[in-house]
Amino acid sequence: MVKRLALLCCILLVPTIAAGQESNIHYGEWWVGAQLGAVINTDRSADVACQFGCRPRGTTFSTDPGITTGVIGGYNFCTPYAQVWERYFGVAVDFQWNQFDQPAQGALPTIGGNQWALAFLGRVQYPLGGDEKFTAGRFVPFLMAGPAIVWTNSDFSDCPFGDGSETTTDIAVVAEVGFEFFMWPHVSIGPSFRYRHVFGNGPSSDAIDYTSQMDQFMFLGRLAYHF
Repeated sequence: MVKRLALLCCILLVPTIAAGQESNIHYGEWWVGAQLGAVINTDRSADVACQFGCRPRGTTFSTDPGITTGVIGGYNFCTPYAQVWERYFGVAVDFQWNQFDQPAQGALPTIGGNQWALAFLGRVQYPLGGDEKFTAGRFVPFLMAGPAIVWTNSDFSDCPFGDGSETTTDIAVVAEVGFEFFMWPHVSIGPSFRYRHVFGNGPSSDAIDYTSQMDQFMFLGRLAYHF
């Protein structure tokens, strides 16, 4: 009789023990990170005011490669008792700054500038190499994409017919591909490549009227902490 009662108690305790162990497993996750890298911009066409007021078309302007940095935060889905496939998806919000300087070109002097962008991203990922310690995966390739708001500021003070600093607000689309490598269960590093297309011409002045949109390519390194 005693043996039967002991056996019954063990049977009843097994689900409780399993639930306690399961509650310690890291399913969903919030994460924050910081990134640093380089940005390369494609050339843009513009109309330029000459000395006598004419505006020749088809002039091409280049933008110097620059530094970019920013912060990002997100959430990777996969909560307890949810479907396994949910761990392949997430969302993120990203705030980015980059240099936007144009070198002296022809009769025009250097035009200094900055850009800021706020992006809202969806994320797909494929965790690899996970175990009881690295429950979110040890090596995680990912792809993120979504819309963004871009603020571009340029200083035309030194240009002919210059009218000071100008700022525009434009809509953009962002796509990023990369991977995370977890050095420790809560800390990851990894490279990524980001493409941004800005649906706008950026700031213009009385001397320069840009007529083409912007394509930008960013090479980033990111350090992230996963809660």
